[in-house]
Amino acid sequence: MADLPAVVSKRVGVPVVDGVAAATVLVQSLVTLGLSTSKHGEFAPPPPKRYTGFTGLTG
Repeated sequence: MADLPAVVSKRVGVPVVDGVAAATVLVQSLVTLGLSTSKHGEFAPPPPKRYTGFTGLTG
């Protein structure tokens, strides 16, 4: 399927972007820049939960 964008582009007469290749280059550039997902807001790790009641431990 790697040749599909070229075939479609030739047939319809407009540039076609290969989504997999574009995503791969985007991820590569983010890694090269040292960027990652934010650690604040909704991307922050969840707060620790208090466990009460039965824990399944015996002894």
